[in-house]
Amino acid sequence: MLLFVSLALLNGVLIGTSRAINGHLGKKVGPVRTSLWNHAVGFIFLSLLIGLFYRNDLAVGTGMPVNAWLGGVLGVIFVALNSHIIPRLGASKTTSLVVAAQMLASVAIDSFGKPVSSATVVILAGAALIIVGVWLSASSTKKNVRREPAQDAVPDHEEARRAVP
Repeated sequence: MLLFVSLALLNGVLIGTSRAINGHLGKKVGPVRTSLWNHAVGFIFLSLLIGLFYRNDLAVGTGMPVNAWLGGVLGVIFVALNSHIIPRLGASKTTSLVVAAQMLASVAIDSFGKPVSSATVVILAGAALIIVGVWLSASSTKKNVRREPAQDAVPDHEEARRAVP
């Protein structure tokens, strides 16, 4: 169990770092191109891993439903939206909002079609605590922005490019 908790925490660190990197790239080249390059580099990296470890096991079978392929589309949208939002809201505020929305969506997905139980109430209480944490984090960020208006050191090349006729 400790191994899986550690891996989940490591995954959170990787996601937060990836969002910050993509946010900086998005500020320079735009969110859609950032998503393209993010996935192109990821494709190359994944191809190397598959070539090394899964060379003889690439088949996914023919019985996959169409919606099983939507994860890639959602991933492209996710990276593009994060690349657009992080330079504007900051990494911590964006991450807090994303985590809150992920928690709510996860509770809804897990609860779909199941009767409400005491476990559901506990899960909803956990989601409410996350939302309160997001609200507290956003309130704290507003105070910091008032004191330090120059929080973004990356110039917005995408807006400058759009301004040129």
